[in-house]
Amino acid sequence: MQVVAVDKIKEAQVRYPSANTHLMGWLQILTHAEFKSESDLRVTFGDIRGFNFEFKFPIPETTISVHTLINFESQVVYIVDIKPGNQ
Repeated sequence: MQVVAVDKIKEAQVRYPSANTHLMGWLQILTHAEFKSESDLRVTFGDIRGFNFEFKFPIPETTISVHTLINFESQVVYIVDIKPGNQ
């Protein structure tokens, strides 16, 4: 998948340095996978929230979540925001 707005990952690494490894792991999984549907995402990530095209990924061992918009057809993930809380 192509991940758009990767600069938000870099900003989050500065704001939440203890989450660096997990954020990079999340990014690596998404960029090297081809998820065809929400169910494919759930098999890999399990604890995601959302449906249709809006998904929130809680980052393990942290208190932050990555808020995304995903177009499965075009294989594009847009990072909307990375913020504290799993909401």
